[in-house]
Amino acid sequence: MIKLTHLYRKILKDYQSIHISVDMTCGKGNDTLFLSEISKKVYSFDIQKNAINKAKELTKNKDNIIYICDNHEHILKYIQEKIDVAIYNLGYLPGGNKDIKTTASTTIHSLKSLMTILNDSGIIIIEVYPHNKEESLALDHYITNLDHTFDVLKIDLYNKVNPPYLIVIKKALK
Repeated sequence: MIKLTHLYRKILKDYQSIHISVDMTCGKGNDTLFLSEISKKVYSFDIQKNAINKAKELTKNKDNIIYICDNHEHILKYIQEKIDVAIYNLGYLPGGNKDIKTTASTTIHSLKSLMTILNDSGIIIIEVYPHNKEESLALDHYITNLDHTFDVLKIDLYNKVNPPYLIVIKKALK
């Protein structure tokens, strides 16, 4: 199966001048590590201290990461500057408690807040897992109804059963 993580990393590697990025769901820290290599500053959110600790261990040689142990829906409490890139990898911490996961309401709330601080050339990448049906349906409804100041791309693996999919949101060129 095509690794969506590899696909969105290829998209972002060609992206120019990434100053500020946000890992909206740090998990074990793989996206945080990737963002720290292509950005000047990275904010990394997770609601689990365990996830933050795993990410810190993975990125111990990086000094451009600010870890935030809080729900990503509180992004504006921590970030007031414009951001260039944000990544969501929704669901639960791999190998962790599956009852602790992202939710439709907090993800949509964080996305709305994030869009207010997105640079004009900013991009948001969301990897969605269909096992959280309420969240995936809410996201699909939200992005379908975004106004035309944003371009939205959905990348899906059509011939697989319940595969994850990508949503790419970018401010539309004026």
